[in-house]
Amino acid sequence: MSKGNLQQVMVRIKGSEVSPIAVFRCDQPEMLDAVFAATVKTQQMIEQRHPDLIGVYDGTMNLDQVLQELAGHVRYAA
Repeated sequence: MSKGNLQQVMVRIKGSEVSPIAVFRCDQPEMLDAVFAATVKTQQMIEQRHPDLIGVYDGTMNLDQVLQELAGHVRYAA
């Protein structure tokens, strides 16, 4: 997995018009896990509906909506 903050994940999604990015919740505050959705391991996690899966995104989607959706899943330190 590739951990990054919300801004880093959004840059990755924005640049991924051909290869979708799967985004997962992360146990580290203010971080998400963003990986290529097409790998065998990630495909298995998507098919098995991994409990930390937020969604699969690419640069052709409405990035404002993606940002809002992902922001709702970022865990902040107490």
